[in-house]
Amino acid sequence: MWGSAWWVCCCSLLMAEVLLAACDQRGGAVGKQYVRPPASADLSILHARLARSNDSPHSPEQIHIAMAGVGAMSVDWVTNPQDDDMLMLTSRSESYCDRLADLQLNSTVLYGTNSTLLKNTGQGEYSCYTADEYQSGALHHVILGLGPEGPLKASTQYFYQVGDPQLALSELYSFTTPPEAGANSFPYRLGLIGDLGQTENSMDTLDHAAALEPVSVLNVGDLSYADGYQPRWDSYGRLVQSSAARIPWQVIEGNHEEEVVEGKLGFLAYEKRFHTPSTFSESNTNLYYSYEVAGLHAIMLGCYVDYSRVSQQYAWLEKDLAKVDRSRTPWLIVGMHAPWYNSNVAHQGEMEDMRNTMESLLFEYGVDAVFAGHVHAYERSLRVYKGQLNELGPVYINIGDGGNREGLSSVYIKPSPRWSAFREPSYGMGVLNVMNTTHAVWQWHRNQDGIMVIGDEIDIIRGQSQIPVAEIMPSCKDYFLGAFRRIYTFLQRLVQPPAPHKFA
Repeated sequence: MWGSAWWVCCCSLLMAEVLLAACDQRGGAVGKQYVRPPASADLSILHARLARSNDSPHSPEQIHIAMAGVGAMSVDWVTNPQDDDMLMLTSRSESYCDRLADLQLNSTVLYGTNSTLLKNTGQGEYSCYTADEYQSGALHHVILGLGPEGPLKASTQYFYQVGDPQLALSELYSFTTPPEAGANSFPYRLGLIGDLGQTENSMDTLDHAAALEPVSVLNVGDLSYADGYQPRWDSYGRLVQSSAARIPWQVIEGNHEEEVVEGKLGFLAYEKRFHTPSTFSESNTNLYYSYEVAGLHAIMLGCYVDYSRVSQQYAWLEKDLAKVDRSRTPWLIVGMHAPWYNSNVAHQGEMEDMRNTMESLLFEYGVDAVFAGHVHAYERSLRVYKGQLNELGPVYINIGDGGNREGLSSVYIKPSPRWSAFREPSYGMGVLNVMNTTHAVWQWHRNQDGIMVIGDEIDIIRGQSQIPVAEIMPSCKDYFLGAFRRIYTFLQRLVQPPAPHKFA
């Protein structure tokens, strides 16, 4: 017994010495062990993963699902009836969207728990929009779990097809509903992606996400990088469908979702194409909202709508935080696009007004972690509040490294701030493995030449003994000791492997 422990300890110390050399002068760990891939241009819209199929104009595409409240799932997709000339001739309305409305298309989801017998039917509605010369397809929207069949059962696999049974149906897909909230809802694996775009690097990120098998995804904004070129919204929908048709993707708008359409600046495409549980969370917009999944309460904040203390968003945030039941959802996280804590030169200080306005609310209600993007690099903070280390504050994690065409933000402030624990300008995505009511493991996965690598990993512990701020160690030592503990645990498992965890 003692021999095994001595061997594990010695190996851990040796490997930890190597890790210590990776820390920068001030303590923010910086990965430097591989050549970072360059920025890549947008993929062609004719690329196999982005192109429209040659099927019927009524064939559903761009299928994506999202949580719509407890026991409910939103299902959205696009068809292109405007390419059916004979059908379009049946309408004599002048405007394009009026002509589509005249067609009285079916927005139908056939679903059930048996893949060979989809005995339930969900009915919804469709809409469209125009943007200068662009005319969208029919944007279909159905919410499952709100009809006469009642709410969807928790922790249950549902099979489904979407479309019009008289014209065309999609292939068969499936999703699994989240477990009921509470202590028994863990473990749960949440994927985190930001600033994705439509490049080779974006595909790497999506492939890594698929390999990691998160149960749902939280996307912190800057989705398609269409930047006003509306066909890029369609190609983005096709790109992410392989994941978003099978697991819920919850999104929030970024600055690239704000587009000028017919002379007006706004979020037209985002608001038309993505449905959020805004009604369930008593928000009046999908530009900010909240949702529950397993034992997590996630708040999605809008960086590009009014967040002042007299704003509707601020009033909504206060109300939403106050109603969180930590016995049902012990974990409280926040997603937004632009970061409040950022030691990269890019976008430095942009959200200081928002931080000064809202940070005290998040601190007061004990938010555990805040995820953001915008800066095209990865960074993780120590627990921080008002710029100072504070063990009661949230951990801030920036994951704007999904792979968009603008490339990486490689220049950091030196020396790094004391609150910055790890930073690296590399493409990747992250996973929050929530193990139980008090323990989560955060992992950032670097896209290293198409090989999945854990670039950063920490334990996030709720309810632990608080360390006085004056005694908190510099971030490099914190990283070193955390790495030592993780290596020790890993080598210990080689001696006596534990029973595997089964995620919901």
